[in-house]
Amino acid sequence: MITMRTILTLKYGDKYDANAVNSIYEHTEGKYNYVCVTDDPKDLDPNIQVIYMEDAPDPGCMEKLNLFKHNNLGTILYLDLDVRIQKPIDHLFDLYNGTPLIIWTWWKNKGMKQMNIHDFPYRSDFPLSNFNSSVLIWEDLTHIYEYYNKNKDDFIVKYPNGDDTFLYHEGFTFEHLPENEVYSYLFSGRKYRPEYSICILNGLSHWPEIEEEYDELCLHQMGH
Repeated sequence: MITMRTILTLKYGDKYDANAVNSIYEHTEGKYNYVCVTDDPKDLDPNIQVIYMEDAPDPGCMEKLNLFKHNNLGTILYLDLDVRIQKPIDHLFDLYNGTPLIIWTWWKNKGMKQMNIHDFPYRSDFPLSNFNSSVLIWEDLTHIYEYYNKNKDDFIVKYPNGDDTFLYHEGFTFEHLPENEVYSYLFSGRKYRPEYSICILNGLSHWPEIEEEYDELCLHQMGH
């Protein structure tokens, strides 16, 4: 039996508009099942299925954890809206073997000569994480959703840096995406690296200029 392949996104508030979701659809050639969980579906491509958010988003960058209640979408490849698809990603679905996958932040102990991780604006007395959930692959993570929602208010206070720290410190089992699949533009020397499948533009809220910088480098190096 062929398992459905779904690209899942989350859009709420005004940080990202529909173009960020539509861009993922376009750069993956519309070949998958597409679902966006959102509070505002205006201008989304009609080929993207909409799931309306039932409640106001959880504070503290924790709303992504509520996506784990969806377990009827086949193999799910979740993508944050600050990602850039650089190459075909069919093979990422094939990495799933029953254990969910997440990014391991290898850039926190490699390639940091250009920028010290301690310069990143997180308080050192808050728990940090070696996970980055900008890209996740799973089929059924309802156990995490249920665990989080049993003590949601406590977890929001305990992990003010958001869902990555919750997933990292609460003992859930994840495999790591291969190091050569996803890179952070900011923490990899602000260089366009076309050999990777996906680039993440984490840090946009503090360094908004990296989005335009990345796009210009990408277009230049691709010969456009």
